[in-house]
Amino acid sequence: MWQSCSALCNRHSVRSADRACRAITTQFLKLGSLKGARIGIDSRYFSHAYGGEQDLVKVAKAGLDAMQSLGATLVPTDTGNPFQKNFKFYDDEFTVLLFEFKVQIAQYLAGLSNTTMHTLADLIAFDIAHCEEEMKYFGQEVFELSEQTSGNLNDPVYLSARADNLTFAQTNGIDAALKKDNLDAIVAPTYSFASSLPAVAGYPNFSLPVGLTPQGKPAGLWMYSGFLKEPKLLALAYDLEQAIKPRVQPGFLGSIPPEPPDAGICATLAPTATTSSQVQLVNGRGQTQKHLGTGKSLNR
Repeated sequence: MWQSCSALCNRHSVRSADRACRAITTQFLKLGSLKGARIGIDSRYFSHAYGGEQDLVKVAKAGLDAMQSLGATLVPTDTGNPFQKNFKFYDDEFTVLLFEFKVQIAQYLAGLSNTTMHTLADLIAFDIAHCEEEMKYFGQEVFELSEQTSGNLNDPVYLSARADNLTFAQTNGIDAALKKDNLDAIVAPTYSFASSLPAVAGYPNFSLPVGLTPQGKPAGLWMYSGFLKEPKLLALAYDLEQAIKPRVQPGFLGSIPPEPPDAGICATLAPTATTSSQVQLVNGRGQTQKHLGTGKSLNR
């Protein structure tokens, strides 16, 4: 299905391709799709330790109640503990990012004709030369760590991290849970750490709005499943959306936050690098104190 949409975009205008893709996808939007569906709940992601925020979780649970009312069965499941082995899953994810970014940013820059930037090293040097404009609020630690990698996607460090990451997210994670508990999909609260699993696995992950917190924060559910399960997820998501009508007219609540403080990077900048205790390379492998998807602390 998605390959067909891509092919259409290559052959036709964006507008005509959009119409054609809508025709392909709308066939899966069917009421009653949640009746009899088995929806997995990995409870760890509803907790603060795994990124769950109390006010967002409360709204997410209202979405679970709605699913049950539409005939779905909520099934406890276990997609694996990403904190095990000293947060190895997240460090592997970060290692893969660092290696691939160095290679792929160079590939992207190679396709541009209106720039003197050709490598990641060029971008780093530019940011340092224009620090007041580019690094007033934050540095470029991830750029610098990526530059320190070999830039070789046949590097054993990269291959090991990628293989372990995929095994955890796919084989021993989502795929295992779907099979063991005979699930159609798995859900978790938005802005929890659950987003890493389908992202690493390369599986579809839908963001389903459910409602707003009393403070006006949007909240809902992430719903994901296995490889090429977009049609199933479209059907389940559509059934829930039509039942709860989550769209709320935006309101102007609170006030505009103040501009972030100057990070002071430029006043103390070394000629070649910035530093951070949040990310680092240890024996050639990435290590992060933050969850890549949400930016929240891993409390490691």
